[in-house]
Amino acid sequence: MFCGTAVTPTAVDEAAAEAAPRVNHIAIIALVLACIGGIPAIAFGHIALSQIKQTHERGRAIALVATALGYVWLAVAIVLFLRFANGL
Repeated sequence: MFCGTAVTPTAVDEAAAEAAPRVNHIAIIALVLACIGGIPAIAFGHIALSQIKQTHERGRAIALVATALGYVWLAVAIVLFLRFANGL
């Protein structure tokens, strides 16, 4: 019934803090880059997804959104480039 270890309020708080995985920082960076129109969000998003898969951190949805926005920015850049290249 008892494990022999005294339970203190700080022990419960420490256990709860350790149980919650942190958000992947690369995923946050990827989202910031994607919001300002950065095509490097594609690379950062893929790196974040790989790290999240290995470390089981949170932030998979953030990394997916950032990667998708990066690809949208890439498509816009290609369309604009082709439009201006044909017009000149």
